[in-house]
Amino acid sequence: MKQLYPIVLLLFFIPLQPHAQVYLGDDTNFFNKKARLYQRWLDAKGYGQVLKVDEAKLAKNGMELELWLSLRTTDPDEGAALWNELQQTLTEQEGGKSRDETLYYTFVRFMEIPPAQGNVQVYLPAKSGSGYNPCFYHWIWEEDNAIQTKSRINACKAQTLNIPVELPGVEQAVGTSEVAIHQQRSRQAVFDAVLRYARQRYEQPREGCENRTPEVEETDFNNEYILTFHVSDLCREVLKDEEQSLWCDFVELWWGDCNDMRRERLEFTFHYTPTDDGYLLTGSLTGKFGSGVYKPRTSGYMDMEPDFEEDFLIPYVNRFQQDLKRYLERP
Repeated sequence: MKQLYPIVLLLFFIPLQPHAQVYLGDDTNFFNKKARLYQRWLDAKGYGQVLKVDEAKLAKNGMELELWLSLRTTDPDEGAALWNELQQTLTEQEGGKSRDETLYYTFVRFMEIPPAQGNVQVYLPAKSGSGYNPCFYHWIWEEDNAIQTKSRINACKAQTLNIPVELPGVEQAVGTSEVAIHQQRSRQAVFDAVLRYARQRYEQPREGCENRTPEVEETDFNNEYILTFHVSDLCREVLKDEEQSLWCDFVELWWGDCNDMRRERLEFTFHYTPTDDGYLLTGSLTGKFGSGVYKPRTSGYMDMEPDFEEDFLIPYVNRFQQDLKRYLERP
């Protein structure tokens, strides 16, 4: 036996392979308990006002542990602001360590796992109350002994509107010469014109869109500086390739009109800025879609971005801006 001692002692000094992984599937109860402690740590630090632990779950056949955190808001803009603010707060409070380093290495320390066998995933809850908003996520993991991240932060923002409107000039005599004096329109007159155009464009019956009654509705009557309105129950406005189902085709053969194409909802915001030769309209257009079988609540609509952004929404926004500009510049 004495001859074995040197061999045993030697084993203690052989470094473990840096990429060796251990099976984590036997410690589920332990990880759940530690997840609750992680939440207590967030709360004690004040970070729990921004983040909530959803769950710790195994992945890759028990070889990796994921910690799912959600932001305490469902609004993408607010979520992005909170997440960015947390970066500054954590860095200041944790001795210069970044937000991602602090969240991640606290996680692996609590869970007592090798750093290379975990990841932290931060999500924005969906407004519907179930699932996550695909427009926001932030993943943190370690690779090659360094923190790695992948982010999609508020990627589904509304499309930007920017419409310069030049008004026709009126020739007037000034001294001994004639100059073009550009007529000016008030903010309210411009907003009224935009609403008239929207009603003409969206509230008219459209062939193939039976049983849909879109209506332009203002959403803030108390703000004279910003025009906001939405149009719901649209059909084939942005999503031009929509077709009704074969079931609807069958229904029309026997019972009359049928339409189960996805409903569309457009949300607009406009700001008015006067210029020397007219005015500038800036703002945003958000495209959403919902069920074609039943009329969804406002929260039941989903963003067209990113799935329909490139092929449908961006070309539509470009056309809309050109059409509205021509309408507003008419004499």
